[in-house]
Amino acid sequence: MKEIFSIILATLGLILTTPLAYGQQSLDSGTSADIDTSLNQTMNTTATTTGETTPEATIGKSENFTITDLRFRAESNQITGTITNNSTSQQSYITIYAVLFDKDDSFLGIAEGRPLVESLPPADNSPFSVDLFTGFGLYAMPEEVKAVDHYTIYVRGYDPLF
Repeated sequence: MKEIFSIILATLGLILTTPLAYGQQSLDSGTSADIDTSLNQTMNTTATTTGETTPEATIGKSENFTITDLRFRAESNQITGTITNNSTSQQSYITIYAVLFDKDDSFLGIAEGRPLVESLPPADNSPFSVDLFTGFGLYAMPEEVKAVDHYTIYVRGYDPLF
């Protein structure tokens, strides 16, 4: 039982420090040293015909990758987009993380997704989706998805070993 508790505690520690490790900046600060502004696609919070708002998106530090066509799809509880490999080598085991926050900058959860093509050669791209109900044991509940005010996208990939 102690081993299981230790694993759960270690996993929670990893989850909560992931935004800091990958360059999450305070969204109120004017500095953006670790946020890739060349790739930053901001979706302004605008009212739709249904009166709902679209959460603001920020692209965090995501070495070797570019994110484009980013869309928050509240009706299907997904974030979708296109990922491009900007490195000179093939990237495998690619995972896209969405760190979700409410209007008070309170952490709601981390969701993860994968591209359709999981191993990208240099300069290749693939569509991806992040299901907001999956993550590192911190699943976003339907009411939390409606409370998402802004989110940051991070991407991790690795050179294949073989």
